[in-house]
Amino acid sequence: MRILKRFLNFIASRMFFLTVISALLIMSFYLAMNTANIWVLIDDGLDARAGVVLMGKDAGELEKYFRAEFLAQDPVLQVAQSDTSPYKDYEIRGYDHRVKMVSVWSWPWESVARAEVIESIPAIDGTIRASRREAALAAGGEERLSPPKWTTCRYRVTMVRTAGRWKISNLQLLDQIEDE
Repeated sequence: MRILKRFLNFIASRMFFLTVISALLIMSFYLAMNTANIWVLIDDGLDARAGVVLMGKDAGELEKYFRAEFLAQDPVLQVAQSDTSPYKDYEIRGYDHRVKMVSVWSWPWESVARAEVIESIPAIDGTIRASRREAALAAGGEERLSPPKWTTCRYRVTMVRTAGRWKISNLQLLDQIEDE
């Protein structure tokens, strides 16, 4: 009887450790999967947002990445779609968009995730429209012929998972970083 009890105790302890290790592996897998999905969402979403601001792309495409409530009150998009946009007089051919992930966290069982990112556009390829060239030269000289620089910003991003899909629900500006 003592041998059987020791044998069952041995089997039970091994099963317990196997269960704990399996649970940790499954949780790690879902954490990594959420992190990858969040990274892609933030990178593609902020790139699409920059495309709307710089190149005048269709703002309707942003609904793939952002919640409608955020898009309605996003100050960057409001300025870009108004007459005060600093890029309205320029023909932008391309840009180099970069997102650096500082931190990200999302528990596998939660429907809210948070990340901190730095968004920058170090190079914008474009020139002033021909109709505005003379006025720009008179107002600011040769420097006004190139598009204005994009402000590098640090954001706290909040994402919400609805119907199994992540969407950005808020971009909180933490800091504007001066480029060197």
